[in-house]
Amino acid sequence: MSQAARKFPVIPLSAAVASATSAVTPAAMAESLVLEEVIVTARKRTESVQDIPASIQAISGEDIREMGARGMADYSRFLSEVNVIDYGDGTSNVVFRGATVDGGGSYVAQSTSSVYLDEISVTSLGSQPSVRMVDIQRVEALAGPQGTIYGSDAQAGTLRIITNKPDMQNFEAVLDLSARDGSDSASSWDGSAVFNFPIVEDTLALRVVAFGSKDGGYVDNVAGHTPDTSIINGPGFLPSGFGTLDNSEYVEKDWNDLDTVGWRVALKWDISEDWSATLGALHQETDGKGDSAYDPYVGDLEAVRFHDNWSEDEYDLYSLTIEGDLGFAQLVSATSYYDREFDESFDVTAYHHYWSGVYCQTYDLDPSTYYWYYPSPGGSGVVIWPVYCAAPTLDGDYLAKSTEFNQQDRFSQEIRLSAAGDTFDWLVGLYYEESNNDYQSGFGEPTTNDFQDSIALDYAEWSTGETLPDARLTWYEESATEWQQMAVFGEVVWHASEKLDLTFGGRYFDRDNTNLYFVQQPSSYTSEEFADGVPEHKGSETEFSPKLSVAYNFTDDVMGYALWTEGYRPGGTNRSRGEPFFPVNFGADKMTNYEAGARTTLFGGAGRANITLFYMDWEDYQLELVDPSYIACPDGDDIPGLCGQPWQKVVANVGDAHILGASMEFDWAINENFVFGMNAEWLEAENDATEDLDGDGIPNVVKGQNLPITPDWTGAAWLNYERPIQNYGESVYARLQWSYTGASVNTLEETPADGSSPNPQLKNDSYNIGDLILGVRGNSWDVSLFVNNLTDERAVYTNESGLFEWGMANVAEGRPHVQKTYTNRPREYGIRFVKRWGG
Repeated sequence: MSQAARKFPVIPLSAAVASATSAVTPAAMAESLVLEEVIVTARKRTESVQDIPASIQAISGEDIREMGARGMADYSRFLSEVNVIDYGDGTSNVVFRGATVDGGGSYVAQSTSSVYLDEISVTSLGSQPSVRMVDIQRVEALAGPQGTIYGSDAQAGTLRIITNKPDMQNFEAVLDLSARDGSDSASSWDGSAVFNFPIVEDTLALRVVAFGSKDGGYVDNVAGHTPDTSIINGPGFLPSGFGTLDNSEYVEKDWNDLDTVGWRVALKWDISEDWSATLGALHQETDGKGDSAYDPYVGDLEAVRFHDNWSEDEYDLYSLTIEGDLGFAQLVSATSYYDREFDESFDVTAYHHYWSGVYCQTYDLDPSTYYWYYPSPGGSGVVIWPVYCAAPTLDGDYLAKSTEFNQQDRFSQEIRLSAAGDTFDWLVGLYYEESNNDYQSGFGEPTTNDFQDSIALDYAEWSTGETLPDARLTWYEESATEWQQMAVFGEVVWHASEKLDLTFGGRYFDRDNTNLYFVQQPSSYTSEEFADGVPEHKGSETEFSPKLSVAYNFTDDVMGYALWTEGYRPGGTNRSRGEPFFPVNFGADKMTNYEAGARTTLFGGAGRANITLFYMDWEDYQLELVDPSYIACPDGDDIPGLCGQPWQKVVANVGDAHILGASMEFDWAINENFVFGMNAEWLEAENDATEDLDGDGIPNVVKGQNLPITPDWTGAAWLNYERPIQNYGESVYARLQWSYTGASVNTLEETPADGSSPNPQLKNDSYNIGDLILGVRGNSWDVSLFVNNLTDERAVYTNESGLFEWGMANVAEGRPHVQKTYTNRPREYGIRFVKRWGG
């Protein structure tokens, strides 16, 4: 490609496109119209994406800035093969190609998708941390099994966020400020500063980034009372005193603010012509006052919550990357350490009211005959296991909250060699990882009375014969899991002819894990170490992930390929107590991907059109469910694996699924001023035959059921306009962008929302979001006005219905259900100013 030709970078966002190395926006007349060559490091070596026989999407750093993206949910709208569920508290659930069976994220099984910041995996159990998009070079989305290069966390795909590195030659400073507001949201602001210092010419450079932001709240916590009716069991089932307490202490407009602060430092040392080292560190904190969920049965962007929800997410990253030229190969050594603490407190009043309705009932039975039941206070009947009766009386109303503390850390070391030649390109590497995931959770602490005065405590002391003066809540649990993994991986590309390339790859990994799990009922919620006698559960496994691809260059502008890959999500160890039905250790599940695609360049380089077809076969997927052995035994004698065991959630290999899909992308530099782009993906993600299991707690999973939070259609389109002007700056520009997400379901379990279940399957409605940006760009500055969410659309990221809240109602106030719908920000207007020095 001629360097003199005018190059028009676009957002290459199909299943076959990755990011541009730099972003130069369309400007004045030029000799020719050519889209800039797309260069990526997805296969851990630098190469043009049009030559890669794999599915890769990306967004350049400049386009991230121009679209106003701040977090995952902002830019993932334009990555058709990635679905991000944004919870509005700084955390997200990342799903590639619909490969999930858990709509809310599991805290036992690994994620099917991985998230990387440069060379560091920040993949976490449950939700993923949100990386603030400041001074980012590009984002790459690698769809399909990526286990050969990225390991066991990349069964369905990998999202890579790549930062700008220190520049040895030029001093640079960038100040980026923006503010926005809307009629349905509080004021928000973003600010960042970037400094690049060449300390020793051609030898040593330092890059420093600092950022802060406030995302104003947009959900109102409005006045309301506790649930007064159970729609599952009918009127009069809940204790008579329910529905009397209100949330007046916590009523607040725009209550879900989110504050973010952080910094990033990178020091690069070019030791010699052949060797360099980069030392990096990052710190980010988010402080959330709530989440993005509102209750459609209360009102638009309104909810009734009985406590101030809060979350605190803090993580640190440290890395050392050494690169060297050994003559016969390039060496990269990547050492990293990741540490994250995520704490949160949230309202569980509706959940507790459901179970209080179940257990806080007096049955007209003789206490002397039914001696194993709790005698009803002041009566002749009995109460069955009143652990949820947290008020001083059986019919007393109360509020409840839960608080969790999560700690995660990971040390990893990767060493790899790579080389490119006329006949063979090859890469080989070694990987070692140690990681830990711990949490402590106190569930359902009453806040309107002292737990010491509750029926639940009285029952605990009556049934155990012990005095529990420090107990303050019914349920406390803590878990600690350690993993150790070793892997060897490699790829070879054989240039069999000028037109034909064959790629062979594989990864072998060996992984061990250990889990400790402890439950205390009731609890003082002060434990910091596991009690003596807690069993230690261990597991281990080895797997091999192969890869094979064929690429054929029909012409200089047309390449076709076929790809076969396998990816394994490692098994693990359940948080088991007693002797449940499902085994303590669950096995790896397997994803086999069959893929074919075409990569084409059009109009003499002014356009690109790419298409990818794929079929993924998912075997023995890991599903989190309630172990069926918790049911009572008919004769009262506990039977291991069958009945009388503790209630617990476990992960089991219980099903198969398939994902059939097609994605496309089209980019076109229409003329000197206009660049158009679009992409779309269609998916059929369905459950296949499942094992026929008997017993309560087994989900109602049927053949043909859609996988959760997986829309059948997604798509996006954008139009960039820029033209030079005189006197007022270098150019004026405009960008109109739109994205569409189709309908989906919120859970895998096919349970109708007809009042027969408190946790039904709900439809997540389709939605589309559009934005408009208008700006003026000078040589060293940029001013823009923008409107986000032009049509004020209420996106339905997902409807939560798995915590028994949907089965609660407040008939007196006209609310037939309690529901959480996670949504996007309402329409907002804003202004942005960017100033650059040096560079």
